[in-house]
Amino acid sequence: MLSRSNFIQTDEGADRGDDIEMASATAEDQDFMAAARQDMPRLIAEVRRLGALLNQTK
Repeated sequence: MLSRSNFIQTDEGADRGDDIEMASATAEDQDFMAAARQDMPRLIAEVRRLGALLNQTK
């Protein structure tokens, strides 16, 4: 989901912290940051999976 807003909402409801303002971010920067919450855990999992494969071949 691409929101193109000028801030990042850190959470919802009672868990909500301070919003992060993005004064000079481009639309592409905003999309990248918005996707990072899903993409980074996937990337870390893939790095761990590949590391395990490398360890099996040693």
